[in-house]
Amino acid sequence: MVIQLKKGRDGPATLACVRVDGTRTWGKEHPFFPVHDITHCAVESVLGFEQAFFGLIATGWDIDDFAKPRASRTMPFQAIVAEHVVSVFDRERALPTPLTVTEFNETVFASLPPLQRDTFQPLTDAQVSQVRELRSTLEARWHALPVGATMEVTFPAR
Repeated sequence: MVIQLKKGRDGPATLACVRVDGTRTWGKEHPFFPVHDITHCAVESVLGFEQAFFGLIATGWDIDDFAKPRASRTMPFQAIVAEHVVSVFDRERALPTPLTVTEFNETVFASLPPLQRDTFQPLTDAQVSQVRELRSTLEARWHALPVGATMEVTFPAR
């Protein structure tokens, strides 16, 4: 699947996903979301998640499906974990120094619904480093992108 993030000329950015079969889904983005979606791409790619946000889109979910009432009740466990992991990476950007891997995993664990904490597999040092590196590379591409241009990323990203 190809992820397309377009910097809006006179409005918000847009996210489009073009599936292998040529079908697509797209939506307008709040200014916070391009980097959040880049983080999703990095997390899901590094962790090999096929049942999280971009993996579900690749199999036919539409972007709007995630905003529907009760959507979280139909999401696979990977999608829930991915959202919590991405949220911790998002919060980490505001910190003066990155979290240690132990702090990172403790924060994710604490944010998960109690019934799902026991199935959470803590991230390794290597995984956290790989996500940070990939996200940093993709984020730099996004920030360097001229207004009106589109950044394409093949998912899963390498």
